[in-house]
Amino acid sequence: MNVDLIRNIIFDLGGVLLNINPEITGKALADLGVKDMRIVNDQLLADRVYYRFDSGQITPAEFREEIRKHCGIPLIDAQVDTAWNALLLDFPAERVKLLHDLKANYKVYLLSNTNSIHFESYTESFRRVYGEEMTELFHRLFLSYELGCHKPDKIIYEKVISLAQLNPKETLFIDDSGINLPEAVNTGLVALHLKAGMEVTAFFKNGKLRPEAEFLYSDTNANKG
Repeated sequence: MNVDLIRNIIFDLGGVLLNINPEITGKALADLGVKDMRIVNDQLLADRVYYRFDSGQITPAEFREEIRKHCGIPLIDAQVDTAWNALLLDFPAERVKLLHDLKANYKVYLLSNTNSIHFESYTESFRRVYGEEMTELFHRLFLSYELGCHKPDKIIYEKVISLAQLNPKETLFIDDSGINLPEAVNTGLVALHLKAGMEVTAFFKNGKLRPEAEFLYSDTNANKG
């Protein structure tokens, strides 16, 4: 892949730009009295509660009620929100600078599996820390709960390509979850898997992709596992 062909970059949020730790939410709920968070989490996954919330199929009020039901304790809204947001950590300054620098050379987009409670929390935190709007780091944001679909479903990539009028062959998608990449590649996007321990800023220099940046998925190896 010739990095000079890339005109657009789509970033995932959690684990790429924003540090997260889902285990902290489990601990926060345990501290509130949830007896076996592992079982509760398995039930939430089985009932697709996270998926339905992140894809906009249920409202914040309905999500909170699902949490109360599965946890089996009468949590108030603020307790649910605080525990749910506990997994959201920091947005490092070097990544903020990276996005500012990249906007001079590329169209920069965000594509995130997220929900309205989290969005309100991390945008407010960013505003408080940096005195600017997180949304201004990107030319456009694509949020799963607004799009009505969810990575890794192919339709979400097709929607982004259509709405932003992107040429997939000129568009790099960066995500830390390998499961999200094959369908992205099947739409023609170039994809980079940011594996554990990798730092996204290392793939760029002076507001541009490094020539040696390694693309682990592309249209030529989409079916190689």
